Amino acid sequence: MTGKISLFILFLFALPLFSGCQKEDRHETAAPASTVSGKNQEPPAPSPPAPPVHETFDGAPQLSLFARLGDYRPEEQDELTLPYWRTYQEHLIKTAGVVVTDGSGNRAYSFRSIKGIDSVGFFSPLAVKPDTRYQVSFRAKGNLPEGASAGIGILEFDRFLWVGEQFPRSLDEEHRTGQIDGVIFGGTQNWREHSFTFTTSPETNMIHLVLHREGTPSREPVLFDDIRIEPTDP
Repeated sequence: MTGKISLFILFLFALPLFSGCQKEDRHETAAPASTVSGKNQEPPAPSPPAPPVHETFDGAPQLSLFARLGDYRPEEQDELTLPYWRTYQEHLIKTAGVVVTDGSGNRAYSFRSIKGIDSVGFFSPLAVKPDTRYQVSFRAKGNLPEGASAGIGILEFDRFLWVGEQFPRSLDEEHRTGQIDGVIFGGTQNWREHSFTFTTSPETNMIHLVLHREGTPSREPVLFDDIRIEPTDP
């Protein structure tokens, strides 16, 4: 990360009303106390995803991955740039995903660069604790041309935001509390293990775990597997 790596739940409750057909046989029955007291209550807010997390891409998804292009998503009022960004976003999503990597059936996450976009990737939002040390480990494989790099880094934010899309500059600048470059690699490498540790700032309550690919474009994908993030002792 070099500065370029740069849902919500609405429950509808319906309470059927029944009435008798004959007035003389009609009986009014009080609704259970729990129904009366809870009828107008809002459902509890869902718990955000948080470490420890181990994503192998072999079973049910453990990380929610959202597309990321460049430093920021254009602002909603940017009617000129936003449609083009959306087109690139759709292309990135269509050309990325879980793939089988070998005869054993192992799966990994694959994506590649887009011509005309210097930095592409995917991020996963996770709730974290302030002033806490975490370790990130993963395996990666890629054939990157000269001038290209890939890796995993961290963006820190002051609160958990239920936004399943890359932030525009205004939202990012309002809530960003820090950035950790993590691991960046280049050249050609077969499956290799990487890891790094970081300590959240006193104001940090959410991170974006960012998988990114930057620089010189090529059609060769970069693959990530066995992504793990967990708190660790100081």
